[in-house]
Amino acid sequence: MCSYNVIAYKNKPRLRTALEMLRITKEIESSLEEVSLPIIILHGEGDLVTDPSVSKALYEKAKSSDKTLHLYKEAYHAILEGESDETIFQVLDDIISWLDQHSTKEVPLS
Repeated sequence: MCSYNVIAYKNKPRLRTALEMLRITKEIESSLEEVSLPIIILHGEGDLVTDPSVSKALYEKAKSSDKTLHLYKEAYHAILEGESDETIFQVLDDIISWLDQHSTKEVPLS
């Protein structure tokens, strides 16, 4: 883990937390096919909290025809905090680009 990622949680989760995470993960996994709106998925490939395969599964199973997946090689769980400036700027650029592509260009004057 990068030394500059000072907010990363380094300990194992408590049992109750782990059980709740497992429960909600199964619940989410069972409804991935219901995701039909445009979606952008951003994930650090070095994430030690949530395996990147979860985001890949969401991308593959979501029925949305408008979906984007970005994986960041050097990033961990909190991709906008505690990462290198280069990674943070890349993530922000990807978000802004996606929003620009999905925003209407014409704004009616009222």
